[in-house]
Amino acid sequence: MKLVITALSATLLAVPAAFAEGNLELGAGYSHVDTDGANLDALTARGTWFVNRNVGPQIGIEGEASFGIGDDDIGGAKAELDHSVAGFGVVQAPVSERVDLFARVGYADSEYKVKVPGVGSASDSTDGVAYGAGAKVFLTDRFGLRGDLTRYEGDHGADADVISVGGVMKF
Repeated sequence: MKLVITALSATLLAVPAAFAEGNLELGAGYSHVDTDGANLDALTARGTWFVNRNVGPQIGIEGEASFGIGDDDIGGAKAELDHSVAGFGVVQAPVSERVDLFARVGYADSEYKVKVPGVGSASDSTDGVAYGAGAKVFLTDRFGLRGDLTRYEGDHGADADVISVGGVMKF
């Protein structure tokens, strides 16, 4: 969790310099979370700061926050993602003037809730390594679409595959 907070803090601290240099990307979108027992939905916001935007492979840090918007029935219970926060190191390679491929690896902390009608509810959190890859296609010089697949390997065997799609803006 400390790593996640550090990555998110570093991203926020870098915002003023990033605006001046054009090294910041902010995005939001939809994420589908496929856990071992449930399929969940979330809204996800991201901020990425690149150290070297215009030279070779781009290296950066990324902060991510997701908030559950849907639940799934598991037997007689309902499972939902409460929230998830993550910090990543990112390596990005431009494929063309408007297409970038990227890979990321980091650490995530997620909290889930399970509700059983007539019995009550319980919460559990899981944290661990997260890694994935994706692509961005820019429709204009500043606005694009982003898609990625990320594997979250949580403690207690709580793993999830997350597919995200959304928009991204360069600043």
